Amino acid sequence: MPSTINTKVLVCCHKADIFEKSDPYFPIHVGKANSDKELGIQGDNDGENISEKNESYCELTGMYWAWKNLQTADIVGLCHYRRYFDFHKQTKQWMAHTACSTASFGAMDRSIPSDILLAVSKGKVVVPKFTNCQLNMMADYCCSHISDDFMTLQDVIIETQPENVKQAFFKANYCTHSRPSYNMFIMKRADFDDYCSWLFSILEEVEKRVDITHYSALQKRIFGYMSERLMNVWLIANNKEIITKPVIWYTDIDDSSLHTNLIKYKIRSFMNFLSVKLSAPRYSNIMR
Repeated sequence: MPSTINTKVLVCCHKADIFEKSDPYFPIHVGKANSDKELGIQGDNDGENISEKNESYCELTGMYWAWKNLQTADIVGLCHYRRYFDFHKQTKQWMAHTACSTASFGAMDRSIPSDILLAVSKGKVVVPKFTNCQLNMMADYCCSHISDDFMTLQDVIIETQPENVKQAFFKANYCTHSRPSYNMFIMKRADFDDYCSWLFSILEEVEKRVDITHYSALQKRIFGYMSERLMNVWLIANNKEIITKPVIWYTDIDDSSLHTNLIKYKIRSFMNFLSVKLSAPRYSNIMR
C-alpha cells in the first residue's frame, strides 16, 4: 500500500485515561465545549463544530468536527479511548467484543495492517463485528430507549429519503437481529463525506421533532444510539463491501461479570418488549 495515504482514526476521549496516541490514531476531546477538563489533545470545539451537543450526540461531535475540519485525511476512522478494532487476532474472534484488562493496553497491537488500508482506499468499510440481539433492531431500540423516538426517525426516513434508503431502513431494522456497535468505522474520505452529509441531515431533522429536555442522562444520548442503527442502513443502501473485526474493550470488569450483566439486560429488554405498543399504521408506512 502506498505510504502516502494519509489515515486518521479518531480516538474519542472525554477524560484523562489511557488512549492510543501514535499514528494513525488521532485523539480528540469530545464535548470539550461543556468540559472543564484539559486533556492536551485536539478539542471538538474549534472550527465548525457541534461540541455543545455532545450530551445527545456523544462521539458524533468528534465525527462532525473531523468532517468539517480534518480535510487532509484520505482515510478516516473512529474508535474510543478504551475500544479499538482487533486486527491481529488477540481476542475471542467469535465475539463482537472482548474485555481485556487495562494493564494489557501497552502490550497489545493496535496497528492497522497495510492490506486493510488498501482495501479501504478501494471502497471497503471496516466496522465492528456485528452484535447479535434476540429481537430485531426496531424492537431492540424500543426496548432499550424511547419507542416514539424510533417512530420519529422512521417518519423522517419515509418523508425525506429515496426508495433505496427506505428499503434499507426496513431491512436493517425489521429484518435483522444484528448491527455494528459503537459508531466505529474506517472508510475512505469520499465515503466519510457522503456518510456524514447523509447522517447529520437525518439526525438534525429528528432533533427538530423530539423534545429531550426531560430525558434521563442515558436517554439523552439519543442521537448516538440512533446513528448506531443508521450506520447499517447506509451500508445496505450503498451496497458497501464491509470488513468486520472484533472490538477490544479495555476494562477492569471481568468477562464473567460482563456476561451476567448481558443476560440481565436481555431479560429486562424482553420484559420491556412485552409492554411496547407500536402504532400499526406508522409501522406499515415503511413498506409503502
